Amino acid sequence: MYATPERERADAPCSELSGSQLLRGDCRQLLTRLPDDSVDCIITDPPFGISYKSRSQSLPKTTLANDGPEAYALLDEVLAMAWCKLKFNSHVYIFTNWQAFAPMAAIVRKYFTLKNVLVWVKNNRTRGDLKGNYGYQHELVLYAHKGRRHLSGKRDGNVLRFAKVYSNRMVHPTEKPVALLEYLITKSTAEGELVLDMFMGSGSTCVAAKRLQRRYIGMELDRVWFEVAQTRVAGCPA
Repeated sequence: MYATPERERADAPCSELSGSQLLRGDCRQLLTRLPDDSVDCIITDPPFGISYKSRSQSLPKTTLANDGPEAYALLDEVLAMAWCKLKFNSHVYIFTNWQAFAPMAAIVRKYFTLKNVLVWVKNNRTRGDLKGNYGYQHELVLYAHKGRRHLSGKRDGNVLRFAKVYSNRMVHPTEKPVALLEYLITKSTAEGELVLDMFMGSGSTCVAAKRLQRRYIGMELDRVWFEVAQTRVAGCPA
C-alpha cells in the first residue's frame, strides 16, 4: 500500500535531514531519518479519510493516496513518530474538515494539547449537491501545542479569511493558499526555524516557509505531486 522512499534518501544520515529538503516516500520511514527535537513547527494536510475525488479535468491526478478508512490509522502512526521530532514548546497545525473532524481531533489529542480549532473561511463555495445541500465554504485547522509557545504578534481570532486558490490555477486538488500558510508560519516560528510537512502534496507549505526564510522539510509519497512540489519550490525566491 505504501511506497518505499527512494534509496538515496532512505540511506541518508540523520544530520542530512535537518536543513531544507523535499523527500519522496512513505513519511513513516522518512521520519526515522529526522533527528529528535529538531522541528520547530508542524503544518500538514493529511488525507481526511473521505475518498476525495477531484472534479478538475486539468490536474494530473484526481484521487489521493490513503484517503480511505486507512487514513486515520496512518495519521495516528505518523503523529506518534512526529511527536519525538518536534521540539518542546512548539505548535502543530493539521487541516481537516467537518466530516473528518471527530476522528482526526481524537488522534491529535493523543499526542498534543489541542488548543483550538481554526476556521478557514474561503471566498467562494465548492461544488457538491447544488440543489440539496448548503455550499461548503470553510475548512478546519486543528491547532495544538507540544508544551507551550506564545503566538507571535497580536492576538487574532480563530476565524481566518483567505481566498481559495482558483480552480484554473490549482496544481493539486486540495491545494491550500500560500498566504494562509505564511500566516500560520509567521504566528508560530521565527526566521531560520524548521517547518515540517509530512503530507506536502504540491509543496505549498514549503513554498511559504522558503519565502519567509524558514527552513523546511516536506515529505510526499506520490511521485506526481513530489515532482510538482520540486518545481514549485525551486522556482520560489527565498
